[in-house]
Amino acid sequence: MAELDTQLKKGTLELCILALVQKERKYGYDLVEQLKVLGMIITEGTLYPILIRLRTDGYLVATWEESEQGRPRKYYEITEKGTQMLTESIKQWKEYVAIVNTIISHKYT
Repeated sequence: MAELDTQLKKGTLELCILALVQKERKYGYDLVEQLKVLGMIITEGTLYPILIRLRTDGYLVATWEESEQGRPRKYYEITEKGTQMLTESIKQWKEYVAIVNTIISHKYT
């Protein structure tokens, strides 16, 4: 089951990251901690390549800002393109979940 859990996470992390950043801009470590609190345990080594890809694809923008706690932080914000992609991804996710729920709710003998 651990392999299934890993595959499910890989398929949903972009959606979750965009949804969190849409609410408010975030820096990487903050995203890792928020995902952990919500029950999705990931490492920074998993997160940062996704953030880079989302930025490269134009779904996020990043800006460096000084931090009172030490070194500067890179904050991520969603773009209009990212908001459009998130809206479509949420729609597709809900449709997919409905299909899976229908399939698994049938009693097989």
